[in-house]
Amino acid sequence: MLDFDLLIIGAGPAGCTLALKLANKGLRIGIIEKDLFPRSKICGDALSGKVINALKRLPDGIYQDFIARVEKTPSEGIRFIAPNHHHIDVPFFINYKKVECQDYDGWVPLPPTFKEIAEPPGYICRRSVFDQFLFSKLSAYSDVKVIGGKRIRSAIINDDHVVITTDDNEYTAKMVAGADGVHSIIRKNLSSPIVEKRHFCLGIRGYFQNIANLHPKNFIELIFLKPLLPGYFWIFPSAGGQVNAGFGMMQNQVLKRKVNMLRLFEDLIHNHPLLAPRFANSTLIGKPEAHSLPMGTYKFTRSGNRFILLGDAAFLVDPFSGEGIGNAMASGEIASSIILDCFLKNDFSADALNAYNIRIQKRFGQEFRTTAIMQKLARFPRLMNLVVNKAGKNRELRELLTAMITKEELKKKLTQPGFYARLLFR
Repeated sequence: MLDFDLLIIGAGPAGCTLALKLANKGLRIGIIEKDLFPRSKICGDALSGKVINALKRLPDGIYQDFIARVEKTPSEGIRFIAPNHHHIDVPFFINYKKVECQDYDGWVPLPPTFKEIAEPPGYICRRSVFDQFLFSKLSAYSDVKVIGGKRIRSAIINDDHVVITTDDNEYTAKMVAGADGVHSIIRKNLSSPIVEKRHFCLGIRGYFQNIANLHPKNFIELIFLKPLLPGYFWIFPSAGGQVNAGFGMMQNQVLKRKVNMLRLFEDLIHNHPLLAPRFANSTLIGKPEAHSLPMGTYKFTRSGNRFILLGDAAFLVDPFSGEGIGNAMASGEIASSIILDCFLKNDFSADALNAYNIRIQKRFGQEFRTTAIMQKLARFPRLMNLVVNKAGKNRELRELLTAMITKEELKKKLTQPGFYARLLFR
């Protein structure tokens, strides 16, 4: 079977979400993946509330199966550690109620006398485990054919179909969805072959046993160290007592400063006064690995005649936090409704698929503009020290920061100069 209605390139969270949302909808779907599962994936492994809510919207009890069967560690918040080594703990929610609609996942305030009791809003789960879980669900659907271990060599748009060439075959379809990651062949062949280095972040991570002083409620830690700004060092507690630890830096800064990522990683965990005591008795499991992340600061057309781009291929990683999984799954959800409409109307033109660009912009545009400014502000250590110092002494400010971080519409306040001016007088 070499001819399909829809070909999805890449079986990560974006590609699998799209396939699962379109399963049993009357389409012949092929999903081509270069790797064989289970496979390793370089990532921080944090699953935010966006991921959990996307899982809940998948069919046939997939979320319930994830909760019951997948090895994971619940996490209830973030610990921010400023360049001066002071810290604040920010729970993922305080006095908020979850609200979901088509293009928004968020928390809204509850009356001050009421506290919501909820399940953990996030988890840490190895990407090899999470991706294998989603991938395994595809086998339940006879209209989804998985083609594994095939590397894409080219993508060509003809008048009435798409031709995808692998190492040993040609596949055709009425349209193609590129979910093939940061180095997407679909994007390079059909949309945007060259991207400036300033739109990429480089990350390196390793798995460790016996790191000291982890948060008792498994808060993920974002540690803003001067050598890494506006990037940060992360410590994410994982299942089995292991920890995913690493850091991210903007690629243009890495090149400009001629940073050796591995050497800097080793220097930080062995010699930095904040990190070295915590890593002193730890054991590195395997080797550190590095990968590039495509930031949401890159503006380009994510669809065109008979093609659409998802996840990392569409540059949907949050510019401040580095989150990509939840955004990737959201892109798969948005794409599913657009694609169904295209098949209903038998219209796969660039104009028809531009509805996807509009929806993506509505969902992520303001969020990425805000977090891009937050990333720029993170370059100034004194500013970060001010926020953490003040919040550490003021409960009202801590709860305000919680609201800002958990609610997208409030996050914009963190980019306003007046907010920081008012902090000086608190």
